[in-house]
Amino acid sequence: MPPEERVQAVCAMSVEAWGVRRRARGIRVAEVGIGGTAAPGDASIVISAGLCGGLLPDQVPGTVMIATSVSDETGTTHGCDPVVAARLERAALSLGFPVVTGSLISTSAMVTGSGRGDWAGRGHVAVDMESAAAAATAPRFGTVRVILDTPRHELSPAWVRPGRAIRNPANWREAVWLAIHTPRYALRVGAVLEAAFLRDVDPEV
Repeated sequence: MPPEERVQAVCAMSVEAWGVRRRARGIRVAEVGIGGTAAPGDASIVISAGLCGGLLPDQVPGTVMIATSVSDETGTTHGCDPVVAARLERAALSLGFPVVTGSLISTSAMVTGSGRGDWAGRGHVAVDMESAAAAATAPRFGTVRVILDTPRHELSPAWVRPGRAIRNPANWREAVWLAIHTPRYALRVGAVLEAAFLRDVDPEV
């Protein structure tokens, strides 16, 4: 990574931050909590990095989402830096991952069920809870998110509070699936960042 590129990844959850730190050790990480924000400091490039929800019926978990723009629920839209976005997309494709690009919507609550179709109908392809806030203050901005849940693979809204959700036996089947795939996909995020900004990596993530 050239010295003038000071890249900061903004992650909501500890597992997302872990995935970036494990695979992209030269990139600084700000862990902000679900729906949180972080000041870019002296970073020249800010990347919203982590997991997201898919909005389109044909999407599958594990797909890498590189946003071209991010919006919030008020309609405020921030364009992603096209050079950064192209760099992230090339990195993901070079690693052999499925990729989707387009608009990302950041919401204040987890989106499930018919809510996915509502946001898809407004032109968005994926949803998270942090990217729009990060984009608002970033000098240059990009996203790398991995789709965790989709219209055909729904998760309970209870997982917005994992500690409470895990105590409910009705969620245990999902808990097993999440225990396997959440860290795997978090490492995938880190691998794309490493390939984009640090060096080529082993695609087996």
